[in-house]
Amino acid sequence: MGSKKVNYIELFADKAILAIAGIISLVIIFIFVLRGPQIDGQGPSEIDENINRKAIRLEEQLKGEPNENMRYISKQDKYLGLLNNSIQDINYKINFPLPGDEAAVSSAVSNLVYQIPKIGKIAKPCSAVARMVAFVPTEDLSPAVTYESAGKKLEDMDIVTIESSIDVKSLYSRFKESFASRNIPVEKRKEQYAKPVFAKVQLQRQTQQSDGNWSEWQDIPLTKLCYLKKNLTIPEQFSEYGLEMALVQFAKSEFRDEVLQPGVYCNALPSEPWISPSFYNDRQIKLAKQQEELRRLEIEAERARKLQDRSTPSSTRETTTRSTTTRSGPEDMMPGGGGGGGRTRESASRSTRTTAPTTTTRRTTSERNATPTTTSTSLDRSDEENYNAILLQDDTNLENLDKLVFWAHDDTTEPGGKYKYRIRIGVFNPIAGKDWFSEEQKEYRDQTVLWSDFADMNEAIEIPQRIYFFATDVRDVEKGSSTDKTVDVVVTRYILGNWASKKYNVKSGEEIGRTDESPDARLQQAGISSDPMDFSTGAVMVDARRVTEWYGTNALRNRDYYELLYSFDGKEIDKMPVKERYWPDKVTQIYKEITSAIDALPVALLDWAQASSGMSRRNPVQQQTEETQPFSPESGRGRQPEGGPLMMP
Repeated sequence: MGSKKVNYIELFADKAILAIAGIISLVIIFIFVLRGPQIDGQGPSEIDENINRKAIRLEEQLKGEPNENMRYISKQDKYLGLLNNSIQDINYKINFPLPGDEAAVSSAVSNLVYQIPKIGKIAKPCSAVARMVAFVPTEDLSPAVTYESAGKKLEDMDIVTIESSIDVKSLYSRFKESFASRNIPVEKRKEQYAKPVFAKVQLQRQTQQSDGNWSEWQDIPLTKLCYLKKNLTIPEQFSEYGLEMALVQFAKSEFRDEVLQPGVYCNALPSEPWISPSFYNDRQIKLAKQQEELRRLEIEAERARKLQDRSTPSSTRETTTRSTTTRSGPEDMMPGGGGGGGRTRESASRSTRTTAPTTTTRRTTSERNATPTTTSTSLDRSDEENYNAILLQDDTNLENLDKLVFWAHDDTTEPGGKYKYRIRIGVFNPIAGKDWFSEEQKEYRDQTVLWSDFADMNEAIEIPQRIYFFATDVRDVEKGSSTDKTVDVVVTRYILGNWASKKYNVKSGEEIGRTDESPDARLQQAGISSDPMDFSTGAVMVDARRVTEWYGTNALRNRDYYELLYSFDGKEIDKMPVKERYWPDKVTQIYKEITSAIDALPVALLDWAQASSGMSRRNPVQQQTEETQPFSPESGRGRQPEGGPLMMP
């Protein structure tokens, strides 16, 4: 047989594989275990040594003195700057390519010159003082915090409104002539500047000081109702694009209306809706004429009744009186006047039809009216329609108006203060900050607002007082061996649309009136005010002296009476006659108006829902009931007059 052939590869292949795996394992052990990993050519031992050296050096630096040459520079300003303007390094001088001759266009832009238009004069202003119980916000208003959503409190307020107007059509024409007229080359016309944008209505006032002099003119701030107060603030200088943004923003209807025709507070008194001074004054003149006519009719009716009583024999009058009393029930009788006797229902109704109004309207002004509802309603409707006609709407185009009526309010007046006002209107200068002015008008370059001339009020405005006191009687009080004078003084105070009173017996050296008096029962029962009353006047009685006065025209006569001497500051002494018959006519008129107001039912205040919606604006006649008590200065109880809260002249 032949010999068998041996395959050495198969015989030793497994042994070769084991040998190669062992060699690879030895290499791995040497590189990664015995020798160790290296970082940047350094092994574990070298790395440990470097870490130890750096730790020792860092510890030495911490223990050593600080290096004054190395200080941290704050990056906060740079960071905030990036937040405000993330686009940096803009070349504002670059010009977009324009068609045509580039050199000619560049020359035309560099030679821009415009004639700034004159704002001119505004109409003679008129004014009105509205006394109201206002819903005053207790927090600052903003676009997020509206008048409706903000917290509010009731507060007596005398708000002065100054109104004027401007020929807006002529103003638009002058702006168009200055910036976009046909005489200006097409490439120089600025259509965006051809429409004036109103920036501000500036109201200033002077206050009469205690010495009779007038203070300097002071700016009146925007009312607490202005929810755009921060947005309407005009800086002295705008940035290059700041003025362009302001022109766009102030042209919006909400900004325009807040600048030109700001709103008024909601009134808790059930009064007629507020209208601007020009229509308000016209309405007051008409109402005064109606009141005068009513008084004339009352006088004629009373005169006719007296003539009838004189022409009727006394026996006939007595017989008629007995017959009327026997045949007529209590509901058929009305109180008579003059020499006594009743009037039948027929005569009473006839007199009522000619002299007494059936309803009255409530006013928030210095005059109370007692006009019939029928006449008053038609009158007020006409005035309100005229007022609504001049109100700016969202879609109103000022360019189409012949006259723009604007006004401003002053809600910072003080009771008893006397003020003079002046007003003007301002329009944005659209090219302020640019070199587009002629040499004659270089002063306008830094003037952001172009102002009209000031229009002054010819007469000063006096705000009615809210507290008065009246010396009603004087008597002697024995004090040991001497005799002191005690004066009865009635102090009256206006609070939340109503008058209250308190009587004091004042001696020399005592203050007239006191603070923290008990709540007025009359107002408390009506739910108007349960707070303690403040009847303090700040005046101290000095003395009561007897004086002799000569009076009369042809035949002079003398009379003796007492004067109350008092002082507010301990330096100057004022005086007031004691007893009503010795008072000046103006004091007597004020006293009678206040007592008539107190001799009435309290004026019920509207809640926020009614006041804000305009509901219950008119006050029906408040018929006097048997439970109604006449005015008593000691108690301050009584019925409110039909004309509403007293408005002092």
